[in-house]
Amino acid sequence: MVTKIITSTEEFYNLKGDWEYLQENDEDVTYYSTFEYNWVWWNVFKNDESNSLFIIALENEGKIVGIAPLYIEKVKIKFLSYRKISFIGQGDYFGVIFDKNCNVKSQTILREFFKVMEENNGMFDRILLTNIKHDSQLSSWILRSIRYNKYFKHLSECPILNYKKYSNFDEYKKKFVSTSAKKFINKLQREVGYNFKVVSNDVYDVYDKIVNMHKEEQNHLVVNKGRTERSSLFNTKFGDEFIRNLYKTNSKVITFVLEDKDGKLLMYDTCYLYKKVLHSWNMAYDPKFENYNLGKVINLEIVMYNYENNLFDIFDFGTGRYPWKFEWTDDFVIDYNLDVWNENTKMGKIFNKVFNITKRVLNK
Repeated sequence: MVTKIITSTEEFYNLKGDWEYLQENDEDVTYYSTFEYNWVWWNVFKNDESNSLFIIALENEGKIVGIAPLYIEKVKIKFLSYRKISFIGQGDYFGVIFDKNCNVKSQTILREFFKVMEENNGMFDRILLTNIKHDSQLSSWILRSIRYNKYFKHLSECPILNYKKYSNFDEYKKKFVSTSAKKFINKLQREVGYNFKVVSNDVYDVYDKIVNMHKEEQNHLVVNKGRTERSSLFNTKFGDEFIRNLYKTNSKVITFVLEDKDGKLLMYDTCYLYKKVLHSWNMAYDPKFENYNLGKVINLEIVMYNYENNLFDIFDFGTGRYPWKFEWTDDFVIDYNLDVWNENTKMGKIFNKVFNITKRVLNK
């Protein structure tokens, strides 16, 4: 097996055909690991001088059989900095992509990826591979690894609604649709009047509206709720540019919208649809309508819409153990992180000690 480390944007693009072939035939791959998503992200974030490519491609008998979409970021903390190797992009699930039908075992391919990283560990101080699905081949390999098992930690839950478990909406609603959800729908319709819309091919037309609403909600949560943990890609130069570019003429982007009778945006949930899985990525609401519990309204509308239109098999509510998500389902995917400091570099040793001391202090 031949391994190659891709470090240039041109080499990255040349992987397009092989990458897209692998992603369509690898059931572990979500939209966040597709060539499209990674390519758009890199073409923006390559302009950050802190970032450099480190994609690992594995070739067997003249054919690409595996790709690990990685990059190295220089992270600055006050007067110190370290180099972190991570998955390209930002999303709820990440992983490696490989051909499960080739004559090389998946565990062999995964072992080769880590071998390449270990042979080049002078290039980074930390391995931080986040949002790895618990039922993926990558998780299976890491859990078997004597070297990496202890560094593989729980991150969060991703609630999912599997439509195949319920024959129709009536069967589903008996278990999950509360009377309060129906009341909020009736109240909003009676007192405000609203329309539920599905925006797909022209999502970019509503982009500025959802950006402004997300910023408005974020400011409301900080000022009035003291919730300073809420962050947004829209508030960063590269983040906003990445999402804008991703949304242009992209049929995989779908935004569900609640509007008042005059067409003013009340709430949105913007999602990615790939392989019959709808990934809820970002949502926000107009703070002036907070008492109407717009989240319940839009979720019920989305659930009902799909029972009528069969657009997706899985509704993925995204990363986060929020009670409101589990009002709609009792199924979930678990995400894990692999976090390993490199003891072979000076900065890896220093930051490992600093982080361990910080953990001990916080746990006292």
